[in-house]
Amino acid sequence: MQQNTTDFIAKMAWETTKTHWKDFMILPTAVGAMVCLLMCLVFLGGASPAKSFIAFLLYIAWIVFLVAFAGALAKWCSDLYNGAKKLDIQEGLRYGLSRFWGTLGTSLLTAIKIVLWSLLLVIPGLYKAVMYSKSTRVSQLEKISGGDANRISQKMISSAGFMRTLGNYCAISLVSTLFFYLFALAAALVSGGFGLASETLGGIVFILALVVGGMVLNIFILVYGTYEYLIYRDENKAELTALMKTLASMK
Repeated sequence: MQQNTTDFIAKMAWETTKTHWKDFMILPTAVGAMVCLLMCLVFLGGASPAKSFIAFLLYIAWIVFLVAFAGALAKWCSDLYNGAKKLDIQEGLRYGLSRFWGTLGTSLLTAIKIVLWSLLLVIPGLYKAVMYSKSTRVSQLEKISGGDANRISQKMISSAGFMRTLGNYCAISLVSTLFFYLFALAAALVSGGFGLASETLGGIVFILALVVGGMVLNIFILVYGTYEYLIYRDENKAELTALMKTLASMK
């Protein structure tokens, strides 16, 4: 398998997901379950303005966790890519939390820019979506946020190839979609067996299977995107380093 192809990056991402699925899944599952439980407890007995405010705070806390965890995941992938054998979970979470505002601000700015470009007959929005696709990774791993992250992402994609990046995205999206539908079919067959004993049990098994499958798929896509970014960065290290120095000198 030729290095740096879509297959190579996907295989590397899948091996990482299989090897470290506990590190990547247990914590978000536990936090998500806790948030859902607290939400149920909050609205037990009916809704009220005070309860709605508490629910809003819980939702904000969940968003903060997701952004921090995504940053931690990027850090863990970077460590593994650079040869680490074990993951430091606490250090990764601290790092992800330290990049919260930079990552959130970059993501919002990027989304706004893409929406505005999409107003020009959609195609410019698609082009910019690909060109800015590494902006969040830049913010997470290079500690560069906002418009500078967009500029670095655009330079990276220009050097690596627009069609190459778009092709990678289409291939991974297609394979991931097919995987999810096949997994859902298998889950339906298994839950159908449980459903012969109890329809409720069959429904619970099906929902749990879909949740687990969706989580694995989302983590795989995040890991793939990070490895693709790291490979692009290595391929064009000199140009990107020069651009980062130029941007830093302008501040």
